[in-house]
Amino acid sequence: MKSVLVLGQGFVGKYLVDLLESRGIDYASTTTSGRDGTIKWCIADDTHNSTLPAAESIVVTFPLQGEVEAKRLTTEYLNHNRKVHGDTYNPFWVYLGSTRPFKETPSTCHTRPDLVAGGPRVEAEEYIINTCGGCVLNLAGLWGGDRVPENWARFYGDKDKLRNRLRDRSLHLIHGADVARVIYAIVSNNDKASQFAGRWLVSDEMVYDALQIFIGAAHIQGYLEELLEEAEVREMLNAEKIDDIEMGSSAVTKRIDASHFWSRLQLKPKYLYYVGQPDAYKL
Repeated sequence: MKSVLVLGQGFVGKYLVDLLESRGIDYASTTTSGRDGTIKWCIADDTHNSTLPAAESIVVTFPLQGEVEAKRLTTEYLNHNRKVHGDTYNPFWVYLGSTRPFKETPSTCHTRPDLVAGGPRVEAEEYIINTCGGCVLNLAGLWGGDRVPENWARFYGDKDKLRNRLRDRSLHLIHGADVARVIYAIVSNNDKASQFAGRWLVSDEMVYDALQIFIGAAHIQGYLEELLEEAEVREMLNAEKIDDIEMGSSAVTKRIDASHFWSRLQLKPKYLYYVGQPDAYKL
């Protein structure tokens, strides 16, 4: 039996398997193509999950489409592997979600997600928690390597999108390597079921100003100059021109409070984001 099974060796999965290998942990991971020695597997194609090995902990890195898909994955996986390992086989499930459905300010691990905003993904999360006794990690904005927050300015390709973003400029982040550290700490804990079952919000505990990050993009500066011609925007930013805009963490509101989680882990985030500086994980 493997110690860890990583379903989906994508962005987070790559950081995780690198860490597992460095710690000598016996693991298996999947991709849809079977690249790099992974198990070729796709949830839509494997109706009985018969290609997946038994593991003590299973990390699901991709979104499940509602309770139905979550139930099918977990039930069929258990049915298959209990034929080999007995009815007492009961792995610990870790499912990665997003902080997007959390609307309270600030939101904590005690905050209920907005079911409308979360949709099928939250349905799956609730199933993993309530039926499987698993752990859901609702992650802030993922960054690391080629995934650089400055590049996200491309998502604001017109004035209306930028105007809407100016109404709430707060941005919360978590590095892929820190997510891997978090998952490793959970799955290697002998009391993980009692310590970590439930829902946890995960960020690096900082709050960033999206405008400060995106302002280096020429199109953002152009749109912003045009928007500042509007009285509403000038009032919103308390500025007449770009140079007058207050930017930085002091200018935004912290929406995600992950302190409960880091306290339970007895860890601190290691990889913080600094505009224009190289990713420390590469160093």
